[in-house]
Parts: sequence; C-alpha cells; structure tokens
Amino acid sequence: MRSGELFELPELRITLSPVQREASLRRIVEAARLGARYTYTIKEACGILSISRDAMDYLIHFYRMDALSIGIIYRIPWYSLAEYILDTDDDTEKALDEYIQSRYRAA
Repeated sequence: MRSGELFELPELRITLSPVQREASLRRIVEAARLGARYTYTIKEACGILSISRDAMDYLIHFYRMDALSIGIIYRIPWYSLAEYILDTDDDTEKALDEYIQSRYRAA
C-alpha cells in the first residue's frame, strides 16, 4: 500500500466466485421466501455484490438495478440483487424463475 492511502482498492473490488455467487443468491432468496428480508440498504447491497458505493450508484441511476426511493433513502429489492447476481444477459427474469423453481419444487 502506498503511503497516504487508507486502504487498498483491489481488496474491496474482488469479483465473486461461482461458489460465493451461489451462496449469496441462496441467502437472498431464502430470506425473501421466509419473509425475513425483502429490501436491502445500499451499503448491504454493496457488501453482498462486492462492489463499491459508486458502482452501486451507477447501476441505480442508469437503470441496471431496481431501487425503491423513499425520500432521499434508497432500498434495493431482493429480486433486483438476485437478478444482478444471476446476470445471464437479458434473460435474468427467466433465470431467476428457473432458479427459484429448481430450489423449492418440494416446498
């Protein structure tokens, strides 16, 4: 780390491995299914996706990530995080439906 820097940027912008993506997706969908969590703060969403706050603001303001605006506060819905994690080109809605159906057929 160079002197004068508080932290190293590469440490904060690590892309998720397939295993981490699956685990994050499972946690998000399970929390929504149980009714425990439907929305996330921007800080929580950044932590789940392992991206910076600036990157999240870019996604929100250029309509790649759905967000609920309550005054000046933003909340990210669970399905928007799941779509971003799946990110199978433009078929995210179809991929999300397939994932949920495959995980919870017996339920």
